[in-house]
Amino acid sequence: MARLLVGILLLPLSGSLLWAAAKTLAGVAVHSSTAAPFAAGLVLAFCAWAMHRWLIQGPAGPVAWAARGARWSYVLGHELTHAMAAWATGGSVYAIAVGEKEGHVDLSHSSAFVALAPYCVPFYAFAVALGYRLLLWVRPDAGGEALFLFLLGGSLAAHLLFTWDSLTQTRQPDLDAAGGVLFSLALIAIANALMIMLLLKGLFPESVPLLANLREAGGLTKRFWSLAWLWTKPALSAAKKRAFAW
Repeated sequence: MARLLVGILLLPLSGSLLWAAAKTLAGVAVHSSTAAPFAAGLVLAFCAWAMHRWLIQGPAGPVAWAARGARWSYVLGHELTHAMAAWATGGSVYAIAVGEKEGHVDLSHSSAFVALAPYCVPFYAFAVALGYRLLLWVRPDAGGEALFLFLLGGSLAAHLLFTWDSLTQTRQPDLDAAGGVLFSLALIAIANALMIMLLLKGLFPESVPLLANLREAGGLTKRFWSLAWLWTKPALSAAKKRAFAW
């Protein structure tokens, strides 16, 4: 019950942060010339997802094989993120099973952080960033920044799209394990919004006014609660009068 209440209280903040993250992403894609490869990766991943969802469907063929491979890769990254979150909190991983539609990982213990980590952490985006950093460490003059940004944009879009699919198409036991659907969705929204803004600030620091965006999100949340109090105050006063009248 307590986490349900916390989830309800966090919903305005999560919505405000998602709005700020969407504005940040759109602003970088439109106004930053250096972000063209990143934006291209985002758009290409979204177009591929949309085409497979609504235009090209079938049980066989290259498109179906690519879709199955993408789903299997997402499930693999999902379960590996569970495992790494458990390792990071001192847990043990006993077994990992990965399929096209679902997977499972046996852990010594779990928590809200372990349960929700795959929905908040873009596994393949971090893998791309780590791989590029290792390449530059081995070969500082390797270049390839445009390809890195393209792959990073595509992997980030894939994380967001597959996370959306997994949360909207099937009921996820991870959400119940973390403390309830509403509480989990609020945390997932907040974590992804902050992750997007921090990632974009790191990639394109001159194009992302991070503090201004966070202040805007805080202002929107404050405005929501001010309006909510303005609307509910008369009802509360009337209820208080009835209670004392009895």
